Amino acid sequence: MKNLLLSISVLFCVFLSAQNPAPKIMETTYLDVHPTKISRFVELHKIMFDFTMGEERTLEDSWVYRHWYGSGATIVIMDIYPSAEAAVNDDFWAVMRRKMGALSEEEREAMRKTFQEWWTYFDGHTDEMRTWNPETDFVGKPDVDWDIPFVFVTGSYNTAGNMREMGKAYMDWQTRPNVEDGLQLGGGVTYHYKGAGSDIQLFGGFKNIQEFATTVSTQVSDNPEARKTFWSMVDGAHADQIYVHVGHLEEGVLNLAGKDK
Repeated sequence: MKNLLLSISVLFCVFLSAQNPAPKIMETTYLDVHPTKISRFVELHKIMFDFTMGEERTLEDSWVYRHWYGSGATIVIMDIYPSAEAAVNDDFWAVMRRKMGALSEEEREAMRKTFQEWWTYFDGHTDEMRTWNPETDFVGKPDVDWDIPFVFVTGSYNTAGNMREMGKAYMDWQTRPNVEDGLQLGGGVTYHYKGAGSDIQLFGGFKNIQEFATTVSTQVSDNPEARKTFWSMVDGAHADQIYVHVGHLEEGVLNLAGKDK
């Protein structure tokens, strides 16, 4: 069954590659961490993330966010892979076994305790896989310093129509104008691939909550046709969330947001 699922995933990615160059896979993990324990989780996550990076990993990028407003998970981890096959072949445990074997008994016991504490935060977690093309489904300002606790906003929608037409309409109506002529640092759209997620998820990054609020209250430019297309394709209710950037993969380690973190 595992080989069959892998074959289906690979075939789907081949199809995506034929339609659009360089599609990516995002595996998103949602954790319900109590707000008072988020700092401890981040501390443990950095230790385990850095320890388990190695040649057996196929991870291309990873971003961690904590919840700020809405009804979503308190921690969101977005792992980026170059393909579905790479996501399936990512071997966290192989690195763990290899590096644990190289430790002294005392070091191994300390790392085992750290792992066990970190792993308890994953109890009851949910996850999903999404896909997008960074060449067509993302736009950003040049030379953005992402090493800050920027505000990360998402909007999850379902549609009875074509997901990509809907995503493109929103990009043309809101994302591109707000990035090119407004305060938004970057943004884009991802599409459902596997798991219990929405059809499309819109996302945007802002330097701080004040600039996000200004963007919401001030329409940089209007594209009535794109706006009409987008709203005509929305099916049912949608969910908006506001997160704050905690850290991301940089030079093989989890770089926590902010200077000298």
